[in-house]
Amino acid sequence: MDGGAAKGRTGGAATRWGARLALRLAALAAAALAVALIWASHGYLTNLYSEGLRNRANVRAAIYSGSLVNVLQRHQLIPAVLARDRSLIDALIKGRYAMTSARLIDVNRELGARSLILMDRDGRIVAASDRRLLGTSRADQIYFRSAARDNGTVFAITGIAERDRGFFFAHPVRSGGSLLGVIAVEVNLGQIEEGWARDSGRVFVTNSEDVVILSSTPDWRYRLLSPLLEEARIAALRSRRLGGLEILPVDEAQSGRRLRIDGVTYLRRERAIGFRGWTLNYLAPMDEVQAKVNAVMALEIMVLALMAAVIFWINSKRAWRRLLNLQRESEELRELNRRLSAEIDERRRVERTLARTEQSLEQASKLAALGQMSAAVSHELNQPLAAMRTYIAGARLLIERRRLEEALVSIQRMDDLIGRMAQLTRQLKSFARKGGQELRPVDLRDAVRGALSVMQPQLAQHAIELVTDLPRSPCMVRADQLRIEQVLVNLLRNALDAIRSQPHRRIALTIAPGRDYVIRVTDNGPGLPPDIDAIFEPFFTTKKPGEGLGLGLAISAGIAQDLGGRLVARNLKDGGACFEFHLPALQDMETAAE
Repeated sequence: MDGGAAKGRTGGAATRWGARLALRLAALAAAALAVALIWASHGYLTNLYSEGLRNRANVRAAIYSGSLVNVLQRHQLIPAVLARDRSLIDALIKGRYAMTSARLIDVNRELGARSLILMDRDGRIVAASDRRLLGTSRADQIYFRSAARDNGTVFAITGIAERDRGFFFAHPVRSGGSLLGVIAVEVNLGQIEEGWARDSGRVFVTNSEDVVILSSTPDWRYRLLSPLLEEARIAALRSRRLGGLEILPVDEAQSGRRLRIDGVTYLRRERAIGFRGWTLNYLAPMDEVQAKVNAVMALEIMVLALMAAVIFWINSKRAWRRLLNLQRESEELRELNRRLSAEIDERRRVERTLARTEQSLEQASKLAALGQMSAAVSHELNQPLAAMRTYIAGARLLIERRRLEEALVSIQRMDDLIGRMAQLTRQLKSFARKGGQELRPVDLRDAVRGALSVMQPQLAQHAIELVTDLPRSPCMVRADQLRIEQVLVNLLRNALDAIRSQPHRRIALTIAPGRDYVIRVTDNGPGLPPDIDAIFEPFFTTKKPGEGLGLGLAISAGIAQDLGGRLVARNLKDGGACFEFHLPALQDMETAAE
């Protein structure tokens, strides 16, 4: 005994130690999996959100580079055209410039350049769109010297070292091979920079020497993209008096597609302009991407932490339950033995009671069937009798007015109603018996028309606006047409009773096709009571005493169930009630039967 107990305790301790080790290993594996998931999610989300930013940056770079090229090409043509202008050539030959400035002003009004200037062979401005420049000399400017010794259009940037930029296209004005002067147009690229400044990103243009000559950020102009420059190129720039330019603080640690400037990381997109080695750079800030990634990562970490807390709570609860179960097991085993003997005696007593209850239920079922048949007859015969009363009154009036043919029509309708009542009583006899009525293919549209023909006199008497919406194609179900009409007549009468006190009384009857055909009867009355689930119970009614027994909806629900369908009621959002009579389509019923 003692040796066995010792072995049991040793085995139990080993089992518990193994369980704790497995739990710790599982916790370490879960932690490693969580870290890997967070790391993979960060990379995936960064690439996902960066893709949209990358596409937007590509589009913006293409748009801005295209607009810049368009401006440059448009201004590049002007000097060559004006150099052949006869009025400008004559003015330079004769030295008469009275109307020349006005000519340049008119041209610039269409061009929109910063300025148009005409210089004589000595570099003195003799005509300009800005008259304040008249008389000043540009002989030392590179665009004048280059154009004077060339035969084509030249381009020059002035004032980079002095931080006073100017972008000029210049062309010599010659006559008979002799230099008369130089015509120059100064391009107003500042307007383009102003447009760039409205973008959320940063836009700048570098020349072939990696000097920022255009930028949406004013502080970046006239600066060098340094660690992108080699030492030899920096030395060459210094030899050309550009060494004094400040260097743009670009972080070397970033890849070629990303730059970090002044503590902000940007997604970089370059686009060659195709003009004198210029390159347009569009920098899209990564802050938006990082903010989205951080938000999702924070949510992910929160969810993981919540899952860990839930798992810990579940494990703790399980451990506590195991402890309680161990304490209760012995007591439950003893209690179980006592209860088994008592249950055996109770089971024998229940079996005897069940036998007597089954006999009572059979008798109660017969009485319930008789009650349903008598209630159905008394309730459903009132409807055609009320219609017959209306037809009799109409026939009497027609006979008095000697409109015998119309009176015969009313009498024929009464005869039809009598036949319908006879058929109705036959069907109500079998209402309580399941499957006792032969079902045939029925077009729901015919059943709707039959119900409406019974209810038409009452609807007309109370000035009811009746709205019907029936499909053009047949709506075939396997059912009994008269029993469908019973349900519809009950629903129409309930709707009529509900809207009697309304100033405008409206009833809608529609058929919605589908896997199940749905016949909807809606009204604009006060709606159904709060205990809507009880309206299909026998003897439930909201009418005053003497106005109804509350059996109509109960009988209708029983008919719907016998036909393989169902009856549903609900309130409409805009007021009123809606009853839906669902019946399986004939094709679906045959498929299910197969």
